[in-house]
Amino acid sequence: MQRKLLTNGNIFKRTDGRWNGVVWYSDEQGAKKRKSFCGTTKQEVKDKITAYLADLDRQLTASDESKANLEESMGRWLRVFKFSSVERGTYDRLECTAKHQIYPILGGKVVGDITSADIKALPNH
Repeated sequence: MQRKLLTNGNIFKRTDGRWNGVVWYSDEQGAKKRKSFCGTTKQEVKDKITAYLADLDRQLTASDESKANLEESMGRWLRVFKFSSVERGTYDRLECTAKHQIYPILGGKVVGDITSADIKALPNH
């Protein structure tokens, strides 16, 4: 799952005279989170929210795995999620299987273009 923006931001004046802004989003696990911004003027808070939303959009675009090729995406997945959660021998076996059996057939394909027929053809090679 991917982070998702839930609101474009709400800006309000606090009782102490400062301005506050809040943006709600769901994180990678689907939990609802919020990011708060504070400033002395409404425009300052609006600029902070705009910068945050632009950065969030850039991160979401850069992390879209469906546009990456399988070799890059699977390599990243192995390093980030598997390396720390399995024993070294298991990780080495997974990496070797990917390099010698999966990458030669599907490594150059874009993840979003891989079909079930491509997956079913793997054991035949």
